[in-house]
Amino acid sequence: MLASSIAIIENNRILLIQREDFHVWGLPGGDVDPGESLAQAARREAREETGLEITLTRLVGMYSLVGNDHTLVTAVFAARVTGGNLRPQLREIADVDWFPADALPDELMWWHRQPIADAFAGMTGAVWRQEGGWPFPPGFTRHDLYAIRDASGLPRPDAFRQLFPYPGPEAELLETPGRV
Repeated sequence: MLASSIAIIENNRILLIQREDFHVWGLPGGDVDPGESLAQAARREAREETGLEITLTRLVGMYSLVGNDHTLVTAVFAARVTGGNLRPQLREIADVDWFPADALPDELMWWHRQPIADAFAGMTGAVWRQEGGWPFPPGFTRHDLYAIRDASGLPRPDAFRQLFPYPGPEAELLETPGRV
């Protein structure tokens, strides 16, 4: 699977979205549609999820999230705002907010921490492999995932941590160093 995410940084703060499904924070972004480039997907996802128009300024890096028979490769771009109004996409996004580098939310998707750190550092061209992505068997759907989430009775962020536990720093491998 191929995706794009966007690190929009202004005044040493990064714009994050809070996902509606688990109430966890992360970078705006999503899957690349058929016939779409990585850059086009990044601009579209930023507009859809945040209401903002952006200009991409650099490729921060490529991040492979490897799980059971499932690899998600995400191109993370740095960007700046060029227009639009900040408003979350209501069916997918619960909230949108700016966070300083030293005060990221605790309820952050663990696999977004490294791309966010790289974006703040001014990194370009990093390639990371992160183990522990989709821990479910082939054929397992989002519908199945949400059924387990709802049956757990846990608050959504707790269900997220249970379903997608952080495997620890040893599960993250810098495959090609970028440059600052």
